[in-house]
Amino acid sequence: MDKSEFYALIESARENSTPMQPSTDPQALRDVLSELHGDVVAEFGAEFTRELIRLNRWSIWGAGYVIAGGMSDDSFHYFRSWLIGKGSDAVEQALMEPDGLGIYVDDAEVDNELLEYVAVELLEERGVKGDPRDPVEGSPDDDPTGDPFDEDTVEKDYPNLASASA
Repeated sequence: MDKSEFYALIESARENSTPMQPSTDPQALRDVLSELHGDVVAEFGAEFTRELIRLNRWSIWGAGYVIAGGMSDDSFHYFRSWLIGKGSDAVEQALMEPDGLGIYVDDAEVDNELLEYVAVELLEERGVKGDPRDPVEGSPDDDPTGDPFDEDTVEKDYPNLASASA
């Protein structure tokens, strides 16, 4: 499954794909994926994990830290799920210039933990053995890439986000 197919499924589960619409609802994604063959659901689960890994950057964590007013390891993981649930445009914005994520923030809740588990749970319910995340190289919980941010000065690195959350 390529990224365009992956994000087409994400978008089909969203009520509207405008930036301010909420991140994809896990139940809506479940409804979309439940119509698909198990191999496609497994590919979706693997691609979700690859996207979590691709978003595992200190620069994105810093943006999330400013948006949420602080962010733990787990919160950063769930923030990346939230970004994926916002769609391809939000993900690409985060990767190119995370200080521009403000247009995607619909409220201070930037967490969509359950979205990551939809494909895994659906496959388990179908009796499929194995985790679709297993064949993916790397882990979403590896150390982020790039240079770590300084909690005391992070708002200076993200002035647009800092002014929007003030």
